[in-house]
Amino acid sequence: MSIVVAVLLGCTVLAAAVAARIGFRTALSDGAPHALAWGVAGAAIIATFGDVCIAAAALDLADGATSGPRVALTAVTVFVAGVAAYIAYDVTGPRVSPAGGAPTPGSSKAKRLASAAGAFSGTFLILALVLPLLRLS
Repeated sequence: MSIVVAVLLGCTVLAAAVAARIGFRTALSDGAPHALAWGVAGAAIIATFGDVCIAAAALDLADGATSGPRVALTAVTVFVAGVAAYIAYDVTGPRVSPAGGAPTPGSSKAKRLASAAGAFSGTFLILALVLPLLRLS
């Protein structure tokens, strides 16, 4: 195992812990029971590890080195995933009334974050499906 993979694994564990904490606290603040909040925390951990594993596979970090096209593809995927997450978070929020009235309430913050996380992870899943079709060195 190269040092790059070891550092990536350590950073992934930290990122998963932060995502789980945010998911757990957000679910509790929305009034979810503890069992559901733990489920949200577990989903955050799984999504974090899944996204990082797909990114590591896209970068082909098994040997500790990667190529320029793989880095560019992964960077573009991270950007597109961020845009998709922002759009998902924004779409599930409160809606402005066209008549100038009070905005209609949107989803809870936990559901909005879950939608954003799903969009982010979905973009990485598409990368995992498309990557074998590309011939990158």
